[in-house]
Amino acid sequence: MTKVSHFLCGFFGSVVLFAAAMLIPMQTVESKNAAIADPLPTPPVNAAKMAEFRGVKIGMTKDEVKKTIDKDPVVSDDSGFYYEFSDKETAQISLDSDKKVRAIAVMYSAVDDSTPKLTDVLGADAKVKPTADGQVYDMVRYPAAGYWISYNRSGGDSPRVTIMIQKIEVAAD
Repeated sequence: MTKVSHFLCGFFGSVVLFAAAMLIPMQTVESKNAAIADPLPTPPVNAAKMAEFRGVKIGMTKDEVKKTIDKDPVVSDDSGFYYEFSDKETAQISLDSDKKVRAIAVMYSAVDDSTPKLTDVLGADAKVKPTADGQVYDMVRYPAAGYWISYNRSGGDSPRVTIMIQKIEVAAD
C-alpha cells in the first residue's frame, strides 16, 4: 500500500468513524430541576486518566490547539483538524460553532505495547472484560468535568483502538 493510499484509507476511515459518532444522540445533562436517573455513581472528576490528548483539552480554542500541537495538520478547516502523528496514530479534533474543541477522536491502526489500554484511558476501575475475539468497549461520563470518554478496541487478528473524548452538551432550560 502506498503512503498516499495509506493516508487516504486512514483519513476516510476516521472521517466515517467520527461521523458515526456524531450520529449517536448527544449526551445531555438535564436541568437541575429535572429528575435524573443515574444507576451508577458518578466518578470523581479526576478519575479519567486520559482527559486530554497531547495537551489538547475539551473547550480549548482553535488557536490554542495549533499552538499546543505545534505541527501542521494534514487537513484543517472551520470544523476542525486531522493530524497524522505516525503510520499507526492519527487524531481528529472537532470544533464547535465558537471554534472551541468539542470532540477529540484518536485512532490507533495497530495495537502494540505503546497503544493505550482501557485502564490507561479510563483508570484502574475500568473492569470491562474483552470478548472472545479481544473486542473491548467502555464509556464513562464525567458530568462535573463536562465531557465523556469512550474506549473501543476492535477484535480479531488486526485490532484497532479508537478513543473519543467529547463535550457533554447541556440542554437549554
